[in-house]
Amino acid sequence: MKTAILKHTKDFIAIGVVALVAALVGGYILSNQRFYLPAWVPVIGSDFVDYNAEFSTAQAVTPGQGQTVIVAGVTVGEIGKVSLDNGRAIVQMKIRKQYAQIYNDATALLRPKTGLNDMVIEMNPGSPSSGEIPAGGTLKVSRTLPNVNPDEILAGLDADTRGYLQLLINGGGQGLTGNSSELSATLKRFDPAAVYLARIGTQLGRRQAYIKRSIHNFRLLSQELGARDTELARFVRSSNDVFGVFANQQQNLRETLRLLPAALSDTNQAVISSDALTSQLGPALDKLEPTATGTASALKALQKFAIATTPVIKDQLRPFTAEAGPTVASLKPSAANLAATAPKLDTTFSVLNTLTNELAYNPSGDQEGYLFWLAWGNHLTASTLSAQDAHGPLGRSLLFSSCDALAILQSLADGSPQVGTLVTLLNPPNYEVVCSSGRGAKGAALAAKSLQQQRRNYGLGTTRPGSVSKPPAATSKAAPATKDLDAQEGATP
Repeated sequence: MKTAILKHTKDFIAIGVVALVAALVGGYILSNQRFYLPAWVPVIGSDFVDYNAEFSTAQAVTPGQGQTVIVAGVTVGEIGKVSLDNGRAIVQMKIRKQYAQIYNDATALLRPKTGLNDMVIEMNPGSPSSGEIPAGGTLKVSRTLPNVNPDEILAGLDADTRGYLQLLINGGGQGLTGNSSELSATLKRFDPAAVYLARIGTQLGRRQAYIKRSIHNFRLLSQELGARDTELARFVRSSNDVFGVFANQQQNLRETLRLLPAALSDTNQAVISSDALTSQLGPALDKLEPTATGTASALKALQKFAIATTPVIKDQLRPFTAEAGPTVASLKPSAANLAATAPKLDTTFSVLNTLTNELAYNPSGDQEGYLFWLAWGNHLTASTLSAQDAHGPLGRSLLFSSCDALAILQSLADGSPQVGTLVTLLNPPNYEVVCSSGRGAKGAALAAKSLQQQRRNYGLGTTRPGSVSKPPAATSKAAPATKDLDAQEGATP
């Protein structure tokens, strides 16, 4: 065999080419004749899903003649066998698997493809919301419509009607002869009306769906109300009571409605005022934002401080407050009486504070303050009172004074009764006795100035009868005595 093929190679190739061309031509012819290979054949195999459709009549439907199933002008399958069930024709539709989505609201129409009644099924697969028909399922007769022949229409008419119809058709044919363009223009004018009618049909379809849904919901509501008649009766009674209360409050409601315009006016004014407030409040809050941001850290620190001081407040201050309560209650009347004297005590302590400040003041330099000399005074006091007898300590002292100082001291005694008492207890020498007329003039002038200042401070005027305004003149009898004392700078034991 191999030798023969090698011997007749050209002939063998020619036969192969002819066989290949024959296969291609045959495949093309079979494909146009709608010849499909089984699904198990790879690449070129086809898989179909069978559905059934009920028709009142399957006139001119012939299985095996290539009659097809069309969806929107696209062939999706072909017609299989036809059977009869309870006076209805059951037409099998073999649909390609990729188009096998047919729903319960699908429709199927038998239409002639040619004038020889070569039938096809024009199908609308429906919408997914109605549910899908399973494989092998049947489309009900209510969703299908067979082809109607013109002679069937004419057969339903009587003889006179058929005659009139023939005359009408003949007259129409004569009238339209040569008027095709006018007829076309007339029909085009109906295009907007058809668009509007299509919109109306769409809205009516939606209305039908809404009505269907409303009826369904109303049925559910009626069932629910029927199951809850007791609660419904209670609701009606409660509503009756509520409306009864409203009826009893009719006068109050009228008064409320009468006052409502004024309230609304005030509310409007308040809203206007609040608008001005918010316009000012916005920038203020923006400026306060850094403060609020900084407050966060302060609050955190305060929280730590509060945590640290809680034991002190809880374990120390709170028990102390509880124990001090009776004491504070007892001190309350005394505190009330003390409050009346508080203004005078405030003045007293203010003066005392000034005095203590002056006593405690230590000036810069070699000059010392009062407290320094007070320490020396305490030391000298101990030395002065070092001697005593049966009656107690004996004070010994030596007072040195000038005539100026005696004049000032006498003027101070005359200007203030309290100072005069102290001067009397001091028992100083008499100015007129120890000082001559020429000495003490400077002290007298200083004494007069100090006395006037005291009068102004106490509101007693600037002069006083008997006050010292100039040094008194010494008598002739006192001259010898004062001469010796002047030599000693007015020193007296």
